[in-house]
Amino acid sequence: MNAPAEKINLTYPIKDTHSLKITNSLPDMGNGPISVGPYIQSEYFEKEKQKVFSRAWINMGRVSDLIPKPGDYVVRDLDVLGFTLLLIHGTDGVIRGFHNICPHRGNGLAIRESGNARTLVCTYHGWSFNLDGSLKHVVGEESFPAFDRADYGIPKITTDVWNGFIFVNAQEHPEQSLVEFLGGLGKDLENFPFNDFNHIARYSAHVGVNWKSFIDAFHEAYHLIMVHARSFPHMAVKPGVWLPTSVRLHGPHHSVSVWADPDHKASPAEALAWKYGAAFTPGKDVPLPGLNPSADDNWWFDINTFFPNFFIDVGSGWYFTYNFWPVSVDETIWEMNIYQLDAKNAGQQIAQEYTKCLLRDVLYEDLSTMERLHKAMHSGALKTILPGTFELAVRHQHWTVEQWVNS
Repeated sequence: MNAPAEKINLTYPIKDTHSLKITNSLPDMGNGPISVGPYIQSEYFEKEKQKVFSRAWINMGRVSDLIPKPGDYVVRDLDVLGFTLLLIHGTDGVIRGFHNICPHRGNGLAIRESGNARTLVCTYHGWSFNLDGSLKHVVGEESFPAFDRADYGIPKITTDVWNGFIFVNAQEHPEQSLVEFLGGLGKDLENFPFNDFNHIARYSAHVGVNWKSFIDAFHEAYHLIMVHARSFPHMAVKPGVWLPTSVRLHGPHHSVSVWADPDHKASPAEALAWKYGAAFTPGKDVPLPGLNPSADDNWWFDINTFFPNFFIDVGSGWYFTYNFWPVSVDETIWEMNIYQLDAKNAGQQIAQEYTKCLLRDVLYEDLSTMERLHKAMHSGALKTILPGTFELAVRHQHWTVEQWVNS
């Protein structure tokens, strides 16, 4: 499903800066205005639920964050898929997904959001289940004459793990395996040492905006010159900093490398953070496999978007993830998790705290535009939006959703 590698060079009209590399052949996505209809129409959102989210592999998070130990379980309401997910770390080490349903009469099985158990017991009639989902015990089993225990396990949800990340698929028999679905982007990141990083922070927000508009703000850097002028004042006025240096399309997924200002002047706090450990802003290089796949000069970090709603952004000594969860056509729950290499001393802990605080401020800036633009789309005055070449990822995401909805 991934396009063959075919290097194309496009040069932006900013002299003495750099050229954009597109390292895969481009589908015919057009370059004109895009209707705001798919961002505000309830009927289109229903099609997205059926044709996109019910078919794609959906990331749930990392094993180490959600269910690190055998017996651990976690429950998640997935409104966009129409069911409640129960993830269990089995005593055999296997990660399994289930509908949070007792097959006897449909009661919710796990009533806490998370926990650790050797057996799951329904609080309605006491049926119990092993951690592999099989039926363990039925109270008064003799009262069920036409009864095959094998038919009454917890209903399964297709689940797989890639590089420590848990994915689920609503289809009993997915159209592709997880590895096939992740394609070339998964291959680019397969050797990145995710397990060497520690989880240092989590942010979340419930925002009145369509999930696609929310995603659109996070895979382009064009907005840096205005939205992040306070957090990155020096870079905001530097020509070209807001341009991507390369873009890679991998079927429904894409990856964008962000340009770093070689003349960036660190603030005193930032300089201290770089002295003792990696921070989010451009600085010393920590070589890791999977970074800067197009070998760009003045590289800062890579924005890796796994269709439909999951990001892994990777940089020197850090990575963070985004999940965008549609609640309705007008609402999205956003989650961010930040990871850095082990802090081995107090100085490196300070560096990590600096990163957490800087990203918090940057994210406040990003979220500040969301509800205003969604209201504008509902006003009737705005009929279309126009992503430019700088925003190729925005156009690719919209085009991919449209392809899946119409397939």
